[in-house]
Amino acid sequence: MSSGAWLIASLVVFTPIGLLAGAVAAFFIGVSKTGLPGINLVSILLIAFVVDGRLIPGAALPLLIVADLFAVNWYRAHTRWDLLRPLGASIGVGYVGGIAFFIVLGGATQLLERSIGLILLFIVLLQLIRMYRGAESEESRLATIAYGVSGGFTTFVANAAGPVINTYLASSRLPKQELLGTAAWLYFVVNLSKIPFYVALGIWAEGGAFFTSESLLWDAVLLPMIFVGVFAGRAAYNRIPQRAFLLAVLGLSAIGALLLIV
Repeated sequence: MSSGAWLIASLVVFTPIGLLAGAVAAFFIGVSKTGLPGINLVSILLIAFVVDGRLIPGAALPLLIVADLFAVNWYRAHTRWDLLRPLGASIGVGYVGGIAFFIVLGGATQLLERSIGLILLFIVLLQLIRMYRGAESEESRLATIAYGVSGGFTTFVANAAGPVINTYLASSRLPKQELLGTAAWLYFVVNLSKIPFYVALGIWAEGGAFFTSESLLWDAVLLPMIFVGVFAGRAAYNRIPQRAFLLAVLGLSAIGALLLIV
């Protein structure tokens, strides 16, 4: 992205609309980490309408990491490490695919946004299939590898691995607390590990930076809404019918993804 485009991005994020969209996105990120997995898809779309290109995953990442800290602290006692260890290598393969994706696209901002829209539509479809089929028996080794690769790629490109990983965890019929605790550690480690790759790609590969001073300042301004969101998610944990809520989230996500594509 050119220097002029960086200026435009900075002006957009600090408009009333940019701040409002960011505040709602930050709130949903907090809620998704501590009580209602799946709503984070809406956050990605809101951020995509405020910034563009590599700033879409880059601007979301600091907010995700802060929310991850709360989830790890609250649910760490319920982590199932035996389910996380088999995913490590395959997530790394997904990262390689994500790195290649950004290198090939370079500065093609519109193509990147359409790709993110397609990924989100795929994730919505996957989540609907999961809801229809329900939790199944423990996955095979091949299926675990497939979840890891697809989860690694979607989180690297669009911070959208939630439904993929949740489908994998749901296959083990985990109680809610174990699902949240296991996912919390996975996302925290994965999100931290993306930082050096994003920085390196921003420096050495065409297409612009993932983080700018303006995007980081925008994240800092939005932090209070993360705090509100994580406590709201914890309070709503057992109070909101998750199936109906998730259907609404998926519907909004599908509409937003289509808007990104067109």
